[in-house]
Amino acid sequence: MTDFPVLLTFDLDGEFAFEEIHPGIPYWTTQGEYGPKVGVYRILDLLEREGIEVTFCVVGKTAEKYPESVEAIVAKGHEVAVHGYTHKGYNELEPAQEKAWIVKTREILAGFTGEPPVGHRTPRWRPSPRTRGFLEELGFKWNSDHMGSEVPYLNVVDGRQSNLVEVPVAYNLDDWPFYFDWGTPVDDVLEAWRMEFDFRYDDGTVFCLTNHPQVTGRPSRLVILERLIGYMKKKPDVRFMKVNDYVESRFK
Repeated sequence: MTDFPVLLTFDLDGEFAFEEIHPGIPYWTTQGEYGPKVGVYRILDLLEREGIEVTFCVVGKTAEKYPESVEAIVAKGHEVAVHGYTHKGYNELEPAQEKAWIVKTREILAGFTGEPPVGHRTPRWRPSPRTRGFLEELGFKWNSDHMGSEVPYLNVVDGRQSNLVEVPVAYNLDDWPFYFDWGTPVDDVLEAWRMEFDFRYDDGTVFCLTNHPQVTGRPSRLVILERLIGYMKKKPDVRFMKVNDYVESRFK
């Protein structure tokens, strides 16, 4: 078979994701702080040991408050993508605000990378009907919000096929619902992800995993990610890729 792409992605939210759901409650918000303060560095160490480069989707306010965490991501050669200025879904924003925050966050992240990011993921996976049009207009190459496919595809914008690639995600390939919503034991999470990987590998699609430093950065969960990586590495032709590298290789 040709190379099977594994896209490991990490959403660096800081406390701003929890502020949208549980505002002002330290039980939650301090867990969010853990991501850029501790979790991201543990994940970066793991990725360095494994020799893997990945994609981090970063909230603009998180980059402003914890610049050293973004500097560490960039220094290790990972891709940085836009993940909103706050963690509010774009479906709650007025059109001008949505576009302005996309532009603002891209400018903030360009200050770390030296060039504007080309990837995007909407906070809470809640785009507005305008989001894909804005991204195309602003020159983004890929977006990662939708769950209607297991194979990346070109988005339709205003009734026509665009050049904006959609890299589909899946609710069962996200650490947040397993650990925070359902309280799933870590070994069960590993088994679910292994099963999903095996099916997609045999089917020749793509494996795109969404993790969060405030979630998977905790020790027992990090062990699960490490074991999953080791499991995937045993399969021939598996190729770990940054999202934009995948997009450029398949959608030239």
